[in-house]
Amino acid sequence: MKRQSFVLSAIILALGGFFAKAIGALYKIPLTNILGSGGMGLYYLIFPIYSLIITICSSGLSVSLATNVARCRKVRNRYNEQKLLRVALVLGFAISVVFATIIITISKPLAYAQGNINAYKGYIAIAPAIIISTLIAVLRGYFQGVENMVPTTISLIIEQIVKLSVGLILAHQLCQYGIQYAVLGAVVGVTISEVVALIIISINFFTYKGQLYYNYRNLNYKSRQKPKVLPILKCNNKYSLARNNNSKLYKCSSLAVRYTTKKALKILLSISLPSMLSSIIIPISTMLDSLMIINILSNSGYSSLVSTSLYGLWGGIVQTLLSLPTIIVSAIATSLVPSLSGLVAQNDTNEIKKKVAFFIKLTWVLSLLMFVIVFVFAEDILIFLYGDGLSNSVIDELFYATKMLKISSVSIVYYAFLQTFTSIMQSIGKSFIPVIALGCGIIIRTILITVLVGNANINIFGAIIANIVFLIIATILMAFALKYYIDIKYNFYNHLIKPIIVSAILLVGMIIVKWGLKGIINYFFAMIISAIIGVVIFVIWVYFSKIFTPKEKNAFNLRKKTISRNK
Repeated sequence: MKRQSFVLSAIILALGGFFAKAIGALYKIPLTNILGSGGMGLYYLIFPIYSLIITICSSGLSVSLATNVARCRKVRNRYNEQKLLRVALVLGFAISVVFATIIITISKPLAYAQGNINAYKGYIAIAPAIIISTLIAVLRGYFQGVENMVPTTISLIIEQIVKLSVGLILAHQLCQYGIQYAVLGAVVGVTISEVVALIIISINFFTYKGQLYYNYRNLNYKSRQKPKVLPILKCNNKYSLARNNNSKLYKCSSLAVRYTTKKALKILLSISLPSMLSSIIIPISTMLDSLMIINILSNSGYSSLVSTSLYGLWGGIVQTLLSLPTIIVSAIATSLVPSLSGLVAQNDTNEIKKKVAFFIKLTWVLSLLMFVIVFVFAEDILIFLYGDGLSNSVIDELFYATKMLKISSVSIVYYAFLQTFTSIMQSIGKSFIPVIALGCGIIIRTILITVLVGNANINIFGAIIANIVFLIIATILMAFALKYYIDIKYNFYNHLIKPIIVSAILLVGMIIVKWGLKGIINYFFAMIISAIIGVVIFVIWVYFSKIFTPKEKNAFNLRKKTISRNK
């Protein structure tokens, strides 16, 4: 196994993410046919709680391990890398066992509080998956740190395939005993899929473990001898004695000494706790939406049925669609962490500035393109994906969903920047900044939802406006913090204004092409052809413009020179 280039890593993760999302969407169709609306309601009582617990147990730990492993690799400290991995596995196992025990213990009271006592069996069945998912997340964080995204993608895809096949089979077989047992079968399918994913990524890990030396070789090292690993020395002065391939001294830091278990634990927690908090803020905001929006709409004069339909369009369709294009930026942000963390370990300030500037420009360009595509093709996307499911018996669902998606499409830009800024802050050791920024934004968001949604003339669109304001505030706060910690300089016209002008021209052009083709060919093919034409033109323009420097353009090279073990 070899390291991938930054762009190749992002492509692998993005394709894996899209494939996993597609399998997940496909899974819901037959599962709904088996369980029915009542069974699906029971199924979705369990998973929000499960998802929140998984986020608490694993999200921060995975990011922390990836960040610190990348730093150890950059200064060639193999001992610390392995110490961090072992401590992270033990810590993740301990935390997940505690939460799994709690969820089993309170399963009946929790199910009763949710209004359906039958859900308690599902909580018991899903509890082992909490432990397994946490261990998987730790190993994925390790592979992310060593810049190898293939094991993560493979395990993710296989996990979804097993969940689809085993979950549907068990649900179908147990359906004869009652809906609650059919739901139990689907939940057990999730647990089994996690077991298989853990086996797959463990096989990858033990296969890879025999090649751990590859990243410690000098670039010109060609013999079969063991490579010379940098000495682990104490820092008695301003600089450590460890040197890199260019004989540059590393500044004295904790990376120069061997970690004790206590030190490794402290280092992991310093990043994982704030990262976990920033990860759960948006799920908490979604939970608040479910408690507030329908009630506010009902109190403002809308019937319960209309209120539920409007919230269903916003929460169930529009927000789901908005999450799809950001998979690309999420993959970039994930690949960013090891790349940037290594530079932080070397205290290479100039290279850090260049990398951060490149990542921000890439996020800006991609998010503008995704915004244009979603805005122009909002109605076509909804018809293609949900045409048969959108009705006008209560409200004109297609009309409202299209309007919501068009207005919300601008939030793609801010979601993208939030992901990139969060990864940058985590990489440079400022994980508390996203927590503060998101926390401030969520308070204002909650206030705006209360005020705007309660206005009968604004109704559900108040939630959309509040969400956009929340994202803008959080993004601006993180941008100011980033400017404070990393002083980046931009060409205002080339880097900011020019992409906006080209995106506006692209938007108008794609609308003209789409409507020109719509009267000639099917709407779907008109959408595909006009989108492809627009994307190709946009990519060509970006590549030959002055947005990216020649050195930055080299980052798009999918090949990366690596040193294999057999050299």
